[in-house]
Amino acid sequence: MTENIKNPLMKKDRDYAHDIAKGIGILLVMQVHIFDYPKWYLIVIAITEVWLMPFYFTLSGYYYRPGARTPWQSIKRRTLQLVKPYFIYSIGIWIMTTAYNLITSSMTLKDCAQQYFAFLLSRHSTEDVQTMGVVTKGIPFTSVVGTFWFIVIMFFADIIFFLIADWALASMKRFFSVTTGLVFISFFLNLLVDSMGKGLPLNIQNVPMATALILIGAMLGKHKVLSKDFTAKKWMVINSLVTLALIMLIQLRFGGAGAFAAGIFMYYGALDVFPCVLYGIMAPFMVICLSRLLEKVPLLNKALIWIGFRTLPILLVHMAISTFIGRLTGIEPRVIGQYGAKMGESALNFALTLAVIVAYRIVWEFILKKIHKNKLSA
Repeated sequence: MTENIKNPLMKKDRDYAHDIAKGIGILLVMQVHIFDYPKWYLIVIAITEVWLMPFYFTLSGYYYRPGARTPWQSIKRRTLQLVKPYFIYSIGIWIMTTAYNLITSSMTLKDCAQQYFAFLLSRHSTEDVQTMGVVTKGIPFTSVVGTFWFIVIMFFADIIFFLIADWALASMKRFFSVTTGLVFISFFLNLLVDSMGKGLPLNIQNVPMATALILIGAMLGKHKVLSKDFTAKKWMVINSLVTLALIMLIQLRFGGAGAFAAGIFMYYGALDVFPCVLYGIMAPFMVICLSRLLEKVPLLNKALIWIGFRTLPILLVHMAISTFIGRLTGIEPRVIGQYGAKMGESALNFALTLAVIVAYRIVWEFILKKIHKNKLSA
């Protein structure tokens, strides 16, 4: 998603359930990164965290229509949508983080620059991030851009997808052959990576898997499997509950997929590729069926649509904002892998972070509209 400021509520033919689904997803992503949980809350994490990133990969392919654009037109368009915000947001966040660290910590400009280049190659791990923060008392840059890996994988996966999509989607035989091959390529590439994702730059080991999920999403879209007329209301509830139960069973057996897609093994090393793909297939059914029920809830539906339409900027800024709010208020977002019991403070950090994001988007979109209006009148 680029800085498109058109109001989705003005489009009569838009499937709002998909925006609601993306809104639910990004709020869950935020709570995973911000909340400091007591151990009893881990079961909630077990059934929400695991499917989020595979869900977004699958949903990103849903609206692809074979033949609508040439592969090169699609790649050019996607480059503008992903690469431009990737560098704009990362450089902006790096400048803010560097200024803060130079003033408040023992970090040097060289340290900050090295972190940015490590970030560009995705050659860092959770352990590196935590060690840097403890040693310098500063904010490790990679801890506030921890979601940018998604853009890197999505970009390279999209390039492969656009080059093969029309051919692969032409028949079910090709589709199954290509998606299966891509999943196994990711499996074999992950055999070269250690438990914290070190070994291959840019997390390229999971690009084929992400491409397979985008293809699955495109095939679902081609056959309108998740469309408005897909199922009756009672089956929406049943589908959501059954899929949630299946996700819980897979989670209890294999573990999470979000961290794995980012390059960190959960339990079974390269075998985590396979539950990750399963999550990507099942999660859209669960979330979109739930979203169709929420379409009729006043205010909540419009709020989730507004958030869902701005998923990308929220994904890119929420960790930085929550971290700075934590430093200013003393309410730190949690360190991944460490759990406590400060849910009240975490909820306050979450609420403040969301409020700042909403205010920032309203102001920014107002400025963009003014600029656009002035260009038209010039």
